[in-house]
Amino acid sequence: MLNQELELSLNMAFARAREHRHEFMTVEHLLLALLSNPSAREALEACSVDLVALRQETRSLH
Repeated sequence: MLNQELELSLNMAFARAREHRHEFMTVEHLLLALLSNPSAREALEACSVDLVALRQETRSLH
C-alpha cells in the first residue's frame, strides 16, 4: 500500500499529464507533483536542492 502523500503526488502527476493532453505521465510530471508535496520538498531541501530552479527547469521541459 502506498503512503497517502505518495498516492496524492501520483494522482497529481497523472492529472497534470491529462491537463496537458500528454499520452503518458513522465518523470517531469511526477517531479512537479512532488514539488507540491511538503515531505518531498523537505527531503530535497535537506539535499541542498534549489527548488525554484528545479521547478523552472522542469516546467521548461514541457
